[in-house]
Amino acid sequence: MAIKVLVYLPIKVDVAKRLNLPVKLPVLAEDLPLITDQDNIPLDVILRGLEEQYKVEKSDYWLSYLVYFYYEKFKVLLNEKNYAEAEEILKKVKELHYDYRYHFYNALLQAKMGNYEFAEIEFKQALTLNPDFALAYYELGNVLFAEKDYEDAIEAYRKAYEKDPNFLLPLLKIGDTYMELGQLDDAEMFYKSIIARDKLHQYATKEGLEIEPMPEAYLRLGVLYNLRQQYEKAEEIFKLGLSTGKKAEITYNLAYTLTKLGKHMEAYKILLDLSKEVQTPEVLNELGILQRRLGLYEEAYETFKKIEEHFPENFERIQFYVGKKDFESEYINEMKKAESVLEKVKFPFEKELEIIIESTDDDGNILIDKFAEITKINIQPFDNHNPNFENFPYILSGMYIAGTDPIIMEKNATILTIATIGTGLPLACTTTILRLYQYILSNESNVDHFIEDIHPEIDELHFDFSKQLLQLLNQPLDNFFDAEITNYAEFTLNLVKAIGYFPTKEEIKNIKNEMLRKTVGFFVEIMDKIRKA
Repeated sequence: MAIKVLVYLPIKVDVAKRLNLPVKLPVLAEDLPLITDQDNIPLDVILRGLEEQYKVEKSDYWLSYLVYFYYEKFKVLLNEKNYAEAEEILKKVKELHYDYRYHFYNALLQAKMGNYEFAEIEFKQALTLNPDFALAYYELGNVLFAEKDYEDAIEAYRKAYEKDPNFLLPLLKIGDTYMELGQLDDAEMFYKSIIARDKLHQYATKEGLEIEPMPEAYLRLGVLYNLRQQYEKAEEIFKLGLSTGKKAEITYNLAYTLTKLGKHMEAYKILLDLSKEVQTPEVLNELGILQRRLGLYEEAYETFKKIEEHFPENFERIQFYVGKKDFESEYINEMKKAESVLEKVKFPFEKELEIIIESTDDDGNILIDKFAEITKINIQPFDNHNPNFENFPYILSGMYIAGTDPIIMEKNATILTIATIGTGLPLACTTTILRLYQYILSNESNVDHFIEDIHPEIDELHFDFSKQLLQLLNQPLDNFFDAEITNYAEFTLNLVKAIGYFPTKEEIKNIKNEMLRKTVGFFVEIMDKIRKA
């Protein structure tokens, strides 16, 4: 039998304290080449040395280290889902030294294997042997939560926090449990209590306290506010969470919130940055959707191409926008019958239409650089929260020049909106008008159905505007005649009202706002001619 030689490796005091090592670590001579850094001594090297040392000297001193590192090895095996070897480690420990830790770690093992009843028994046994063990109460709560025993889970989490008020995970889990129960007010209270503790972090050094920030609480509270559709609050809490430390999940959810608030450019910038570090299908999918909404079609194509297997429908859709597929060869175009009608309808904004004709290619696609050159408009995309509508004639001209091609129509409307008015609310307004125009060209006229159909899409672009749109279902439709229209949102809402009202030619003359009057006249004439065709 080969003789095993032990060498006692001196460990720096600060390293020994931090890693719970003896200042003279017994190491097998054959393992010395495996040690290149005291901060990263392989766990198996430590264990082999301690096992041999304990054979030589069976003292409580060496036993305590050996048991500790056996449990460290157990945790590694548990995380690797190597349950058979983890169980063998527990057997070794029990033979050497039996205490509450054996039941605690066995409970963790049973919970991982889905044996929740046995795990619950083991956690309770650990607590019988050590009633002040906060972590055991916490893990017991997790098992009860998995068993959907939410009331007892909350009680276990409460006890964990009572035993150690600096242990904040139980508060987080109480909040999660209330979320699971749909008790959002209670969940909010617990998440806020953690954040209140986090705010003490700035004073921690001064007072000699150790208070680590918990970004998970900000994430959970922000998601809660999103569920309540309190997007301003969600934005505030997500940004506060990011100030405590960068966390991908918070950034991802913040982008969703910003989109709902119509802050599309801000959402795009943070998603673009996130995608450089976290290239998950979910992040890239949201980035691709935003790129498509912002008229960045080639960029969106490249993004969706990376995740084709995960989101095939989005990859298929973007191909229509970059000329890889032809819409009419794969789908029925319900607007096609309106082509002859459009040729007979006088377009109300001739000057703007002439400029758009000069600014398009042979297929009717807008050439934005050419448009900017002709109009001298300085194109600087930004989130516009109070857009005017003076450039709307260009947008409508872009739709009109596309004929009945839904893809070119949408591309022109999107690109011209961003170029002349901005992103966010302007895109929500333009998309509403675009869909209304397409609805009319498809020989549809029920505005209630239109609003119900379009609401989910507009909700993704601008939550508040989508609510205003939905409210039209319960409002009179005849108050657009004398409306004082000061912004693009008001213009859009009054246009929808007018089409729902369907005024006669004589009534159209009584519409006070000139641009609304001309647009309503154009839409109504199309509707009349389609019906008679």
